[in-house]
Amino acid sequence: MKSNVQVRKRQELELWEIATPSVEKRPNKGKSSGCGQVIPYRGKAVQSMKRRKARRRKAIFFRCLAVAMIVALLAVVFFVTGMVYRWVHDLRDKVEPPVITIDYLNVNPYSRPGLELNDVKSVFVHYTANPGTSAAQNRSYFANLEQTKERAASAHFIIGYEGEIIQCIPLEEQAYAVMTRNNDSVSIECCYVDENGQFTQETYDSLVHMLAWLVDEYDLNTEDILRHYDCGGKLCPIYYVENEGAWKQLLQDVETFGEQEAENFDLDKVEAGISL
Repeated sequence: MKSNVQVRKRQELELWEIATPSVEKRPNKGKSSGCGQVIPYRGKAVQSMKRRKARRRKAIFFRCLAVAMIVALLAVVFFVTGMVYRWVHDLRDKVEPPVITIDYLNVNPYSRPGLELNDVKSVFVHYTANPGTSAAQNRSYFANLEQTKERAASAHFIIGYEGEIIQCIPLEEQAYAVMTRNNDSVSIECCYVDENGQFTQETYDSLVHMLAWLVDEYDLNTEDILRHYDCGGKLCPIYYVENEGAWKQLLQDVETFGEQEAENFDLDKVEAGISL
C-alpha cells in the first residue's frame, strides 16, 4: 500500500502537468530514489538554441562567401592591372621592324636544320669574310651547301652593303652560326666592301635598326648583343674585334635608336588621338 507521501507527490505532479502543458517530462537517467523522477524542460528553450545555431551557421557561410568574393575581386584587379601594364609597356617600347625580304632556305642538314628555337637569349653579329659580295650572293652560298655539303653554315638574316636585308631562316628555327649557341640565339651576317671589314653606312644603319628591333622583340638589352668573337674567339666581325671603341659605339647607337623609336611612336599615337 502506497504511503500518503507518495500519493501526495503523485497528485502534485498531475496538477503541475495540467497547469503547464508546454513542459515535457523525461526520466532521470542518474541515480533513482526508487521511483521515477520527472525533470521538466521547456520546448521554447530548445527551439531558441536551434535558431542560434542556424544563425551562427549562416553567419559563417556569409563570412566565407565575402572572403571568397574579395579574393576573386583581387585576382581580377591583379589580372587587369597586369594586362594594362603589358599594353602600356609594349606601346611605349615598340620598335617597328626594318624592311625585310623573306627568302627562306630549303630545310636541309647543312644550312637549315629545321630545329626549333624557343628561347632567344642573345643576338650575334657576324661578317661574311668575303668582301664585295652581296646579300643575295651570300644567301645563294648558304643554299648551295645543301648540294656541296662542304660545311654547315647559315644565319637568320643577311644585310647587304647597300642596306638590303634578306631573311634566310624563320625566327622560330635555329641557324648554323655559333656552334655552342645556335639553340638560344639569332644571328645576323653583314656584307662589307672595305678590306678592313668596316661596314658601309647603309649596312650599319640597317644593322642598328635590326638590332634595336630584335632587342625589343625578345625583351633583351644591348648587353645581349654579342660578336661571334665573344663566343669562341673567332675574329668575326673583324673590324669590331680590332676596334673595340667602334663596337661600343654600335651598341650605344642601338640603344639610342630604340629610345628614339619609342618616343616617336608615342608621339604618333598622341597625334592620332590615342591616349597612352
